[in-house]
Amino acid sequence: MEIPNLPPQLRSLDQMLSLADAGDYLPDLMARIEENNIEMRQFAQDFSTTAKGKITLTIDVKVDAFGHTEMVIDDKITGPKPPKHKAVAWMTGDGGITTHNPAQSRMEIRDAGNGRRELRAAE
Repeated sequence: MEIPNLPPQLRSLDQMLSLADAGDYLPDLMARIEENNIEMRQFAQDFSTTAKGKITLTIDVKVDAFGHTEMVIDDKITGPKPPKHKAVAWMTGDGGITTHNPAQSRMEIRDAGNGRRELRAAE
């Protein structure tokens, strides 16, 4: 029995992506992913932390009654977000913000004469 000569079929996602833009899309996508990888590695080194990114591929597929298939590909590559800026302060009883902990007494160093210094509670 002779097997009919069938056209080759696309069996992997990269083969499907290679159809887009006459073959130009997949190399461009891979180059942008590699740029993001470099950015994430540099981010991790600069901030001594883990860098997180995300690659999202969306393929909208339309097929007509004759089997004509159209694929529209969209991608989004997101790199790491810079760390947020943080500050520490305390709230006073009347709702204000202060850099001094109101529950902790403050001490001051005062000149006691003859080159001596002493630690006393602030007045």
